[in-house]
Amino acid sequence: MKLSIREKKVLYDFACPNHHNTVTRLKWLTALTVDPQAKHRILELARKLETEMEESWYTGFYHQLRAEMDEYYCAKRRLRLVKENTDYEEDLYDEAV
Repeated sequence: MKLSIREKKVLYDFACPNHHNTVTRLKWLTALTVDPQAKHRILELARKLETEMEESWYTGFYHQLRAEMDEYYCAKRRLRLVKENTDYEEDLYDEAV
């Protein structure tokens, strides 16, 4: 099953190790969502998990997803710190003049 980064972020925030509870939670989230596009995406994700993912495989998938997204957020944080602590503009200006 292929997931977009947006779907992975939703699962990172709202999923749990239990397959049935995750699907139920996503359906409740769909009911509470106001934006029609977001509602469609979340319901599509819930249906994808329900139909394409077997319950026996879900726990391993969940832990792999958590590890992958933890790495993603750490890399994003490191990149932000590098951008904040680097003076690109001054270096480029000095080279141009």
